[in-house]
Amino acid sequence: MAVPGEHRPLDGFLPHGLTSNTPFPSLKLSVLIGILSLSALSIALLICLCIRLRRTSKKRNMLAKETDSRASSGPSYEVFLSFRGVDTRHEFTDFLYDGMHNAGILVFRDSESLHVGKRIADELLQAIENSKIYIPVFSKNYAWSHWCLRELAHMVECTSKSNGNKEILPIFLDVEPDDVKLKTNLYSKALLKHQKKFCTEVESWKKALIEVDKVKGWNWKRDEGQADLRNSVIETVLDKLNAGNKKIVSENLVGVYDRVKALIKMLDVGSDNVQFLIIHRMGGIGKTTLAKCVFNQLSSDFKDRNFLSNIRESSQRHGMVYLQKQLLSEFLDSRSFVERIHDVNEGINMIKRVLGSKKVLIVLDDVDGKEQLKSLAEKGDWFCMGSRIIITTRDQSILRIEGEASSEGPVEKSSKVTSYEVHEMEFDDALKLFSKHAFRRDSPRDQFFSLSNEIVSTLGRLPLALEVTGSSLNNESEEFWKATLKKLKEAPPKEVQSTLMISYDKLEDKQKQVFLDIACFFIDDYKTCPFYMWDACGYHPHVTIKVLCLMSLIKIKDDDTFWMHDQVRDLGREIIRQENCEDPSKRSRVWNPKETRSILKGKEGSTKIKALSLGRRKGILTVTGDELANLQKLRFFQGGCVSLAGDVNRLFPSLTWLSCRDFSLEFEAKNFHPTNLAVLDLSWSNISEERIDWIRVASKLKVLDLGYCHRLTRTPDLSTLVSLEKLILRSCWNIKELPNSIGKLQSLIELDLSGTSISHLPDSIGNPKQLTILGIGNSQGITKLPGAIAQLDKLVVLDAGRCQNLTGEIPAEIERLSCLRILDLSWTKISRLPTTVNRLSNLQELKLARSDIKQLPELPPSLTCPTWEAAIYLESFSSLPTSIGTLSQLKALALASPNVRLLPQLPSSLRELKLVNLAIVQPLDFSNLVKLSTLEFYSCSILEFSGRFGPELEKLYLGKCSFGRLDALFQLEMRRLPSLTLDMCEFLPEILDLSHMKNLQEVFLFGRKLQVAIRGLEELGSLSSLMVVNCSSIEWMSDLSKLRKLEKLQVKICPKLRSLEGVNHLESLKRMWIHDCGLLECLADTSNMDLGCCHVVHCDLLPDRHCCEHGSNCRYLSLNGVSLKFALQIMHDAEVINLMMCNANDRHAVRRNRPNPWYSKEGGAVKTEMSKVEANVVGVPKPGKNKGKVIVLEEVKVRFGRDASLSK
Repeated sequence: MAVPGEHRPLDGFLPHGLTSNTPFPSLKLSVLIGILSLSALSIALLICLCIRLRRTSKKRNMLAKETDSRASSGPSYEVFLSFRGVDTRHEFTDFLYDGMHNAGILVFRDSESLHVGKRIADELLQAIENSKIYIPVFSKNYAWSHWCLRELAHMVECTSKSNGNKEILPIFLDVEPDDVKLKTNLYSKALLKHQKKFCTEVESWKKALIEVDKVKGWNWKRDEGQADLRNSVIETVLDKLNAGNKKIVSENLVGVYDRVKALIKMLDVGSDNVQFLIIHRMGGIGKTTLAKCVFNQLSSDFKDRNFLSNIRESSQRHGMVYLQKQLLSEFLDSRSFVERIHDVNEGINMIKRVLGSKKVLIVLDDVDGKEQLKSLAEKGDWFCMGSRIIITTRDQSILRIEGEASSEGPVEKSSKVTSYEVHEMEFDDALKLFSKHAFRRDSPRDQFFSLSNEIVSTLGRLPLALEVTGSSLNNESEEFWKATLKKLKEAPPKEVQSTLMISYDKLEDKQKQVFLDIACFFIDDYKTCPFYMWDACGYHPHVTIKVLCLMSLIKIKDDDTFWMHDQVRDLGREIIRQENCEDPSKRSRVWNPKETRSILKGKEGSTKIKALSLGRRKGILTVTGDELANLQKLRFFQGGCVSLAGDVNRLFPSLTWLSCRDFSLEFEAKNFHPTNLAVLDLSWSNISEERIDWIRVASKLKVLDLGYCHRLTRTPDLSTLVSLEKLILRSCWNIKELPNSIGKLQSLIELDLSGTSISHLPDSIGNPKQLTILGIGNSQGITKLPGAIAQLDKLVVLDAGRCQNLTGEIPAEIERLSCLRILDLSWTKISRLPTTVNRLSNLQELKLARSDIKQLPELPPSLTCPTWEAAIYLESFSSLPTSIGTLSQLKALALASPNVRLLPQLPSSLRELKLVNLAIVQPLDFSNLVKLSTLEFYSCSILEFSGRFGPELEKLYLGKCSFGRLDALFQLEMRRLPSLTLDMCEFLPEILDLSHMKNLQEVFLFGRKLQVAIRGLEELGSLSSLMVVNCSSIEWMSDLSKLRKLEKLQVKICPKLRSLEGVNHLESLKRMWIHDCGLLECLADTSNMDLGCCHVVHCDLLPDRHCCEHGSNCRYLSLNGVSLKFALQIMHDAEVINLMMCNANDRHAVRRNRPNPWYSKEGGAVKTEMSKVEANVVGVPKPGKNKGKVIVLEEVKVRFGRDASLSK
């Protein structure tokens, strides 16, 4: 029994073999030895721990920044090992783990990394989410572990959602890929056993196994050594991790994946040539972000790589030698070699020596000058075969990169230069990006939904503007949001301004003047007339416009109009505002009509003002000479319904542009002498020739537009307008005669007489030798073309279309028009083309639609785009000339003629072919049309297809056609075909197989009566939209579960369809409509899917299903049989974006614009912030419902912006 106060050690706490009865000296010695042993062990463990911490701390710090919010509660790993413990834990997995650990790789293995006290399931799944590379080690018993399969399924899911930031590297350890692919019994038996206990998960496990097998990995056999396998895996992992070289990008990336994918495809890493890729566009559009993403994804394919950032800024601060050193530093082991560079030429020589033998990936970010490119990567032969050089720039002029020749002779290394223009974000993506910064989530809060849409629209979907503005609005009040929106409508955010100003500051002064003119006055206007004004001002418009386009400040659209991004436009206007923030009369340009009227009314004009616009207005505005007196520098004046009055003598000395549409009859200005005028637009004016006799003093006039001046009975005196190049008299239907003086206009380039009552063209029409465009279309008085037209040696376009009284033959002298490219004789009574037409060596377009021509002569080989169309009531030619096959330049052919029964062989150069109302009795063979990209059939009856198409087909449309069989068509590998439309066509076979059209993105099937099944949908991995409507015989469709990109699914009026499988696996699906499928037996539960719209009705065996209700912030809504007014009221109340209605009868559609506000059923004004509404009207309610003219809509789409329109 222990004595009170005595301290005795407990036997259980003594070292092994000692007891409390052991003699004290021996006990003391033994305890001392034990303590020393424990200390040594502790020191050793501490040293080991320090080494490991030192090795991994740097990586942990870096990875901590990249960990997403969901994974923030656990550590980040670089590699997750998934393995079956009984097979490999103490063999290969141990071996591999130790090798990775020694290489400094942060690797997760369950026995090492699970924390005590936490649920194993949560820890494992979190470790997967926090890892970058997954390595499943497939062994004999891997599939017998449900935990291994769960890990694998979660790895596949995380990889698919990572935008390429995670990947799987499988190891097949003594098993075959076919085992994993479930083609043998090895894994299949295991899954069969799991089916009983884990029936809800087995399907996802199967898909995960099959998906992983598609990835290239390592296949190890038992008779092979494991050391080489381990080393290969570690080397690959290190290469892919590349932690020190990868570029950090924002976690809030939106809409980037498809663009990055397209860029990587353009780079074609597998080819051996040297490739340059230029990513270009305006500042703030996301060029650098795309370059970083591409660099990160391709880094593992290049041992040698470098990302050179901010070249524009670095070259200004440090010079080009510094940049050359930065470029080379990543490719040389010693810095001392780089320090030997003392000038640019030495740098170039070293770049050639070092990089000429290395396959490199280089990004040159923000290049803004040719000198930078000349110093860093001027030619393709500087680099080794297989190298890729990516350049981001605002200035397209740097695109001229040499690479095919050098001073030493021909270069064997071929180089390729491609460019990629970065476009604005899609609206939905832009809204999502904005929301991530403004709300820290993917969509706006209900209270700010309308404001968010309007701000995104105002910012022009520019990523930089969205990020900056969204961040500034985070946690701010609604009042602050509204004030910000008002400010944004006047000028871009400061950060965006400073970015865009970089391009503006590089412009020369004259180029800046043109840029500001476009920003203030000419967006969406045709470029031709402004060119004349700028030329008169000495601004060299042809060169200047090219520079502005190359600098990505403007674009010339396909219709020759100017386009400018909203933020660039606002930048230009803000530059003008900054000239004088308080007083518009002290600015160089005034584009706001209210400000212009105020300046004129207050007689506040100054010599600062160069350009004024009054806009379009109602009612006549009279402007007096006194109001214009101080505008001595005015060179541009634009306004509608304006009348000049009073004495304007010595005013407008600099005026070069006067545009007064709807010019008043009350024009009473005295002493009006616009001697420097270059452009005069008086179109749509209510004036007579007497009121504009002052035109004769405008001797420098280049453009005179009198179109639609219906009071004009003759042309004004044109004899003094010796510089006139463009004369427009379109639709001046009271002008009956063209004076002989037209022949004196030797500078005339374009003459538009279309829609006039002129009965004949004078012989002097052949005198203006510079005339290139002659338009007489829709002039019913003209009955023949004079031979004098043949004297117009430079004529390029002759438009006589819709001259319905033009008869007889075309003059044989037409052969002299060697420059003629377009000849339009459509809707005329011309009955014959002369045989000499084949001598028109430059003719490209011949338009004969609904003419009286019965037979075609031999056609010129230059022809690229003829169109023939026979009206139903006219006798047409019955065959095409066999010589059509020799037209080697023919690009497009449109043919509509019910009398044509045989088609000769068409030329292989054809890219577009449109056949309408044909009844072809021979099998069609288009196998020689290797360049065909568009093929359209409308109301044709064709016996059979034979032969094959070329690989270029991008559009295939079959509408209201009857074919014998189309088996051959659907067996073709149309790799580039994105869209297929079959609209009310009849053909065999009964089973429609789409499996060969693997790149289809849209499939539209309407009115299919013979097809009973649709096969091959599972092969269409790119499909985003599938529509199957009114297919009365369709009984089944193949499984949809593999359509990972499908966003829109519509299946309507398919009464025999019994199943629709895989809908619940469509991870991208946003909108689904299933209507009137009476035999559809089951449809997977979609309640857990993120559907914006789900509409299932009139399926007798299924309950109706709607994914949303009428309520706050409802994005999509489905209603039946309600009126337009009621629908719009609901949309206003609920801020609905998409409204779906049905139960409509007759189909019709009428487009109409209508301004806000909308009116409710009671007639009261309903104020909405919806500014763009699109609707497809499909009928009216059944009789007896909603009496009166009530419109029922099928679909209404709403966008928030500045313009309001309704398809009603």
